[in-house]
Amino acid sequence: MAGSGFGWKSLPFPPGQLFLLIALFFLPAAVPSVLGWLTGLLAAPVFMPLAIHGYARGLKLVAVGLAVAGVGALLIRQFEMFVFSLTLAPLGITLFTSALAGDSAARSGAKGLAALGISWMLFWTAYGILSGMNPYDLLLKALDLGLEQTLELSRSKEAGLSPEMVLGLSQATAAMRETIPRILPGLLLAMVVTTVWLNMVLINGLAGRLTGAAPWGRYVAWRLPEHLVWLPIGAVVVLLLGTGLLQDAGGWLMMVSGLLYFFQGLAVLIALLERWRVPPFVRMILYLVFFLQTYGLMLLAVLGLIDVWCDFRKTKETNA
Repeated sequence: MAGSGFGWKSLPFPPGQLFLLIALFFLPAAVPSVLGWLTGLLAAPVFMPLAIHGYARGLKLVAVGLAVAGVGALLIRQFEMFVFSLTLAPLGITLFTSALAGDSAARSGAKGLAALGISWMLFWTAYGILSGMNPYDLLLKALDLGLEQTLELSRSKEAGLSPEMVLGLSQATAAMRETIPRILPGLLLAMVVTTVWLNMVLINGLAGRLTGAAPWGRYVAWRLPEHLVWLPIGAVVVLLLGTGLLQDAGGWLMMVSGLLYFFQGLAVLIALLERWRVPPFVRMILYLVFFLQTYGLMLLAVLGLIDVWCDFRKTKETNA
């Protein structure tokens, strides 16, 4: 009818923001081989509408965007991938409510870990029930198959490797096939921690730019609770004195605690480079050196651990 047609003014949300939200949830499902990595960052597009429009109105925008993206994913028969992306929505909502309550970065991160961990467990449990397969066993078999195929490829004439190199690769592959089942739970826990951290860093930067207020202050001031230092200490004790599954659990805790203190060490490094007014180009070189070298990553983790006692940043902020 003339004068009563559907127009963008009838929508309660800015069309640009709605389109962006739809695209961010639809595209990883549509082209997972190219944009599947975006799935791990989808807590941020859930957080931002809540921060910009308030909880009630922002949640409506998110619900509409996810509904449209879900219909699109269903039409292209990629609904499974889309449903997995929804597991990041509780993380975004949890981080927003935590930031709104004035929680520190550490406390918000802990709540985020619980939210994402529960979401992923529910998703994979439901997936296992509906598919009749154990997702964890499937992952182990896929990793083992990948190692076996790599080894077979190295033995082929096309690879052109010497017998000594093939022997070394065979021994390394055998060791990995034995080690991976023991460390995989720790790697999965580390994946949850990394996903929460990446989303928090992204949200903090975006919110600071778009709303003028970063939810958890500057990253250089992020600090783990002091009592958390007992986690790596306990992990080392269990790792050295435990046996069997208990020793494996010590290794899992060691991986997670090392990752947490790596993130704190990175904050210390950034703070020191800023204090010393190191030029941006030199900073980039230093970041690359630390990230590309295994010893650099370990050094940052140690730096983050020592900061508990030395307080290199000289900040009085604490995480309650």
